[in-house]
Amino acid sequence: MKTLNEVLKDWEAVIGLEVHTELTTLETKMFCGCRLSHDDEPNTNVCPVCLGMPGALPVPNEEAIRSIVKAGLATNCTIEKHSMFYRKHYFYPDMAKNFQTTQGPVAFCMHGHLDLEVQGPGAKEREDRAGLEALDDGYVAPVRILRIHMEEDAAKMVHVGGEEGRIASATESLVDYNRCGTPLIELVTEPDLRTPEEARLFMEKLRRTFLALGISDCSMESGSMRCDGNVSLRRRGSKGLGTKTELKNINSFKSLHDGLEYEIRRQAEVLEGGGEVFQETRHWEPSKKRTVVMRVKETADDYRLFPDPDLAPFDLSDEFVEGCRRELPELPDARRDRYVADLGLKRADAAQLAADPDAAAFFDAAVEGAPKLAQGIANLLVNDVAGHLNAAGLGFSASDVSPAQVAGLAALLAEDAITARQGREVVELMAGTDRTPDAVVDAKGMRQVTDDGALLPVVEAVVADCPDQVAQFRDGNQRVVGFLVGQCMKRAKGSGNPKRFNELLVEAMSKVPAAEAEPAAADKGAAEKAATKPAKPAAKQAEPAARKAAKAASKKTAAKKAEPATEKASPAKAAARVKTTGAAAKPTAKTTGAKKTAAKKTTAATKAAAAPEPSSSAEAAPSKTKPAAAKVEKVAAASKPKAAAKAPAAPKTKAATAPAKKAVAPKAAKAPAPAADKAPAATAEAKPADPEAKPAKSPAGRRSAAKPSARKRRK
Repeated sequence: MKTLNEVLKDWEAVIGLEVHTELTTLETKMFCGCRLSHDDEPNTNVCPVCLGMPGALPVPNEEAIRSIVKAGLATNCTIEKHSMFYRKHYFYPDMAKNFQTTQGPVAFCMHGHLDLEVQGPGAKEREDRAGLEALDDGYVAPVRILRIHMEEDAAKMVHVGGEEGRIASATESLVDYNRCGTPLIELVTEPDLRTPEEARLFMEKLRRTFLALGISDCSMESGSMRCDGNVSLRRRGSKGLGTKTELKNINSFKSLHDGLEYEIRRQAEVLEGGGEVFQETRHWEPSKKRTVVMRVKETADDYRLFPDPDLAPFDLSDEFVEGCRRELPELPDARRDRYVADLGLKRADAAQLAADPDAAAFFDAAVEGAPKLAQGIANLLVNDVAGHLNAAGLGFSASDVSPAQVAGLAALLAEDAITARQGREVVELMAGTDRTPDAVVDAKGMRQVTDDGALLPVVEAVVADCPDQVAQFRDGNQRVVGFLVGQCMKRAKGSGNPKRFNELLVEAMSKVPAAEAEPAAADKGAAEKAATKPAKPAAKQAEPAARKAAKAASKKTAAKKAEPATEKASPAKAAARVKTTGAAAKPTAKTTGAKKTAAKKTTAATKAAAAPEPSSSAEAAPSKTKPAAAKVEKVAAASKPKAAAKAPAAPKTKAATAPAKKAVAPKAAKAPAPAADKAPAATAEAKPADPEAKPAKSPAGRRSAAKPSARKRRK
């Protein structure tokens, strides 16, 4: 089968309820003087009227009439002054006289209404909310009440044997007539409910209302309040009504919701499969989560209704009705609103207290002398005291904890003298005694320390011992505070106030130590300075590389400037120098690789330089010329022995010089031409001294210097 939400997208459920409530607070039955008690020995509270003996005449119970008028006023019904009782005939063992005394077309209470506040997950069952008042997380659904009429209850049937004692599988049935003749009011709604959740909420609200009126104990477990649900389906947008089925004698809110949900899904499956829904009375089986057929109604029941000749018509006076109105207590909705408006309670807590008249009376007594503690008292009642009473099988009317004790405990909690966990323990310790909460707390040594002077040393010790958790807190992890509070409580042996520990821990960890603050401030100042300093142009940033290139070109120019003078002074020395230079020009693999790497770096740096300043390059070149020249002389000196051993004393000078120039030239070639051009002072001195040094400026110069030698060879 489809889910409920899937079904309700295409189909609209039409639901009406019939709620039966026994007036269990009365002392006698409806039409006789038999004692009203269901717990006595079976069939002991009976008389000729209960058993339908011939000649027995009924006498109406005035208090029962008063109770139904109060129910009508509380549900916004119109009180009909004139009404009468009818006989409803049927044949079943639960009614010995074979008819039930009830009311006819005109009941005591007619045409009322209740408004339902549907909120939370249950509100999602209804998607079509056109015309309904909207709430934050739900809506308000008005439900019309057709009538509330008076009748007598039937006897109690006990089915023996079979699963769950149900009639369908029972081996025999027993009858207890103690319940027969109990005054019963039946409330019939219009078919205004559209979801199982709305039906459940209606039953809950009606139960709260009747409990506040004091007309019934409304126990669904014992059967003093039960419900019949009628449901049918129709297509969305349709105005007609489908064939209804009735779920009989539902005795819990959950069964009402689940039974209606199953029946809606079942009918949708039957209709979508081309089948037909029959008018049936069905029974909900909670264990199997399904409905089963009890009987099929081919036609409407013919109860042969007619006025009861033994009971005269009723004419209610205005004084009687107004007397019932004056006796109405504060209803749950009005009490809830008062708690919220006057005492500042949370709406959920106010609704829970207002729903139980005994709990509301207990709360009013506790808060009478301490209105400022209202929320604290409500918290105790809703949680700790209610839990204690449920465990003890008690209600607020028979509570073994007094309102004064609860108010005193709320005061201790408000002062942070004890924790909430300790508050629960105090409830158990003072239950059934006249001890005050202060006496219990002092006797057990529960009173907590809230003095900062005693708590700060503990906080400082925990912060010092847990640097990892402190670091996590400063990184934004707030969860570690709970762990640190636990450590503080452990050190204080439970005597410190955890709320104050929490505040002190957050305060202590939020402070940045001085040792961390100074570097942080310095870093911040440096960052601000760097941010405000203007960025250097690309040419300025590339200036050091240009200077290096200019220095290298100046060094080579100076070395070649000295070469012709040496050759004129001594040809032999010149030859030796040429040989040495040639030997030096054949470096090892490591040296060559290093020079190539250096040359590549120089080229890259030079390309990055946009336009170096000539003055800067010219000034910087001489500063490192001497160390560079000394390095060249040192390399040449180290290579002299090898050059003397390999070469003869007097080779051809030009032939030896040419390869030397070719070998040395790559050094100058690696220095970019723009860098050399940017040092005009050094270059101008080198040109007159050595014209042959021009090829060293660029690869193009080398090619032009080599051409004359080639023409000589061809000649």
